Amino acid sequence: MKTLNREASTPNQKHSSSQEWRWLSAIIVAGILLRLAAILVYPHAPESDELAYLKMAEDLVAGKTMNAGGYAFFNMGYSFFVLAPALWLSDHSLLGLRLANLICGAVSIALVYMVAREAGANRNARLLSGAMWALYLPCGVYGVYLAKENFMIPLMLGILWCALRMMRTFQLRIAVLCGGLFGLLALTGNAALSLAGAVGVALLVSKSALRIRILSVPVMLVVAILVASPWLVRNATLLGAPVLNTNGGFNLYLGNNPAADGMFVSIAKTPRGPTWHALREEVGEVQASETLKHEALAWIKSHPGEFFALSVKKLGLFWMPPIHNGRDAPVGAEKLVRLVWLIEYAVLVCAAVATLPYVRSRPSLAVLWTAVALYSAVHMLFYVIFRYREPIMPVVCVLAAVMLEQASVAVARFARQRAHVS
Repeated sequence: MKTLNREASTPNQKHSSSQEWRWLSAIIVAGILLRLAAILVYPHAPESDELAYLKMAEDLVAGKTMNAGGYAFFNMGYSFFVLAPALWLSDHSLLGLRLANLICGAVSIALVYMVAREAGANRNARLLSGAMWALYLPCGVYGVYLAKENFMIPLMLGILWCALRMMRTFQLRIAVLCGGLFGLLALTGNAALSLAGAVGVALLVSKSALRIRILSVPVMLVVAILVASPWLVRNATLLGAPVLNTNGGFNLYLGNNPAADGMFVSIAKTPRGPTWHALREEVGEVQASETLKHEALAWIKSHPGEFFALSVKKLGLFWMPPIHNGRDAPVGAEKLVRLVWLIEYAVLVCAAVATLPYVRSRPSLAVLWTAVALYSAVHMLFYVIFRYREPIMPVVCVLAAVMLEQASVAVARFARQRAHVS
C-alpha cells in the first residue's frame, strides 16, 4: 500500500486513453439507466419541501414573485436553476422535472471521476469511484424527489475539483469558477458552504506562492457575492434584510429545544409551536427566524451537557447505516434494494475510513476528509434527515475507491508472490 503515501505523478493528464473514456462513458450510461429505472418504477408524489420548491418554480415561470411559506424561507437555487427551466421546457411535466434531476446525476458521475483524477487517483481508482457513485442505489431513488440535494451534489463536487486543482497550482479562472460555484451553493444549500474549509486546507498546502494564495481568497469571495447579490438585493427590497433565506433560525431551533431528539421534529411539537404562526404574522419572516435563533442559543447556553450529547447523537444519526425502514416495513423488491444499499454503504464507509492513516502524507486526502468532517459537523448543530447525507457520499466514493484499488493491487501482488514461491 506504499502508493498511498505519495501523490500520483500526473494526476491531470491532458489526454486520457480512448479505452478509459469508453469505460467512463459506459459508467455514466449505467448511472443514467439506474436513475431512469427509478423514475419509471418508483411511485412517488411530491410532498413537504418538494411542493415548496415546485411552487417557487411555478411562480417564476408564471412571472410571479417566488413565495412558498414566505418570500425567502426556502433556498431558491434548485427551483431557479433546475426546476423552473425544466417546467418551461417540459410544459409542466413531472417527468420533465425528474429528467432534470437525472441530468444533474449524470454530470455528478463525471465530476466524481474528475475529482478522483485531480486527487491523484490512478486510472482504476478514478473509474471505480465513478462506478460506485453511478450505481449507489439511493442516487436513483432521490432522483425521483424534487429535492435540492440533486443540484447541491454537482456544485459541491465542482468546488472540490477547484480546491484540488488550486492545491497544485494557482489559476485565476479556477478561483473565479470556485467563487461562482460557492455563489450558486449559497443560493441552494447553506450547509455545503462548509466546503470553504476544504478550500482553505487546499490553499494552505498549495505549492503556489503565498501572495497568490492570499489573492485567491478575495477573488472567490467577490465572485460568490456577485452571483448571490441579485437575490440579496431582492430580499432586501421585499423583507428589509439582504438574507439568503429565512430558515436558519428556524432550523437551529428545531435541532436545539426541549423537544429535540436529533432528527427532524415538527415545529408544532416544540414549545414554540402554538405561537409560531402568530409570531411570523406579527414580526415577519426575518425577525421570526431571528427570534427562534435566540431561543435556540438560549437553550444551548442553559443546557450545555444536553447540547453536547445531542450533537454527538446527531453525528451518529447522520452516519447511521441504512438499517431503518420507510413508512412501511419493506417487502419484496424493496427489501432486496435496502439490503443491497446497506452492503454498498458498509463497503464504502469502511474503505473510506481505511484511508485516514494516510491523510498526513497525502494532501489531497486531507482536503477530501476536511470536506467530509465539516459537512458532518454542520448537521451536528441543526438536525438530521437521512437525505442530507447524500451530497457528501460522492466524496466517500472517491476515498473508498482509492483504498479498494490499492487493496486489490496488494492482493494481486501477494498472490503472485505465493505463486512464485510454490
